[in-house]
Amino acid sequence: MSATLSESPQSLFALVAGAHLLAVSSPGPDFAMVARQTLAHGRSTGVWTALGIGSGIAFHVAWAMFGLGWVVERFPLLLELLRYGGAAFLLYMGVSALRARPTPPTEPSAAGAVPGSARSFGIGLATNLLNPKVMMFFVALCSTVITRDTSIALRLGLGAWMAGTTMLWFSLVAWGLGHQSLRERLQKQAHWIDRGMGVLLVGLGLLSLLPVN
Repeated sequence: MSATLSESPQSLFALVAGAHLLAVSSPGPDFAMVARQTLAHGRSTGVWTALGIGSGIAFHVAWAMFGLGWVVERFPLLLELLRYGGAAFLLYMGVSALRARPTPPTEPSAAGAVPGSARSFGIGLATNLLNPKVMMFFVALCSTVITRDTSIALRLGLGAWMAGTTMLWFSLVAWGLGHQSLRERLQKQAHWIDRGMGVLLVGLGLLSLLPVN
């Protein structure tokens, strides 16, 4: 199949792009983090978090596309470190969300001070980079359909597409959830929503401790 696809760049692009779209639209730590950041701090924070997640995808694609996946095979401890690091990060963010308190009328947020763009970007980047299942997804996907005959231009095009569509998808999620009227209606229950997202993040963190198959 790889040889056939390598002779048809359009087919290869469609296959990889389609698999990526299915993966990125499925619920997971990335979606949970964007939702939590947006509902807690607003649309801008959510969008910056989405941009960080998309940048993480670019890193994973580079690993997968350009043959760096062999590092994972030779140093399996790397995946273990990523797994525990990612779990610790999700648990930390989840516990922080669980500590959200009701918002007095004079305060703007139930989740504390609004993080700056750099911090929001970093949260999104860390969420994605510290997820070993994302890394293995891209290594498996690209090793299946990418061959030595696949041009550099096509590889770069696929990488830009996957990083860009990830940023766009999660930015749209943040844009929708961050709508002012929606946030205003939810404001009185913001601390409960934040705590609910905390439960989800803690659960995802615990699931991240399960071995990667």
